Amino acid sequence: MRTPRRKALNPAPLLLGLSLLLVATGCQPPPPDAAAVARAQADAEATLRQLDTDWLKTAAAKDIDGWVSFYAPDAAVLAPNEPIATDHTSIRRSVAGLLTLPSLFLTWHPTRVVISQAADMGYLYGGYTLTAKDEHGLPFTDNGKILEIWKKQSDGKWKCVADTWSSDLPVPTSPAPK
Repeated sequence: MRTPRRKALNPAPLLLGLSLLLVATGCQPPPPDAAAVARAQADAEATLRQLDTDWLKTAAAKDIDGWVSFYAPDAAVLAPNEPIATDHTSIRRSVAGLLTLPSLFLTWHPTRVVISQAADMGYLYGGYTLTAKDEHGLPFTDNGKILEIWKKQSDGKWKCVADTWSSDLPVPTSPAPK
C-alpha cells in the first residue's frame, strides 16, 4: 500500500504575511513625546490668550475692520438676536452693530483656554461686560458669556472660526393681559 505523499508547504504566503505585519507595525510613527505635546499646547494657549487681549484692544478702539480681521475666511459669528453671520459682509454688519452702540464700553476675559492634542485648534470661554446707551439714550449694562473657537491656519496664524456671546440677563417678558 502506498502512503499518500504530503504536499510540501509553500512558505511564501506565511513569509509575506509576517513581512507585511512587521512593516505595518514598524512603520508606525512613534508615540508623541508628552513633553513636546505639553510645550506645543502651552505655546498655543499663550498665543490664544495674547490674540484675545489684542482683540479686546481692537474692540476698545471700536475698529470694525480690525475686529473682523481676527476671523478666518470661513468663520461663523453667532451674535445674540441675529441670524448666523458666515460671510465677510454679514460678519462686518454684525460687528458694526455692536461697536457703534452709543457710549459703548466692552470688556471680556477668558476663564478657560483648551488646546487640542495636535495644538492646531483651541477654544476659550469666559465672561463679558457691556455698557452702552439704548435707543432712548438710557444707559444699560449687560453681563454674559463668550465662546471662541480658534484654528491654526495653513500659514501658521491662528484665526477665530466660531464666535458667540450671550447675555446672562433674563429674557424680557410681556406684561400679562388684563
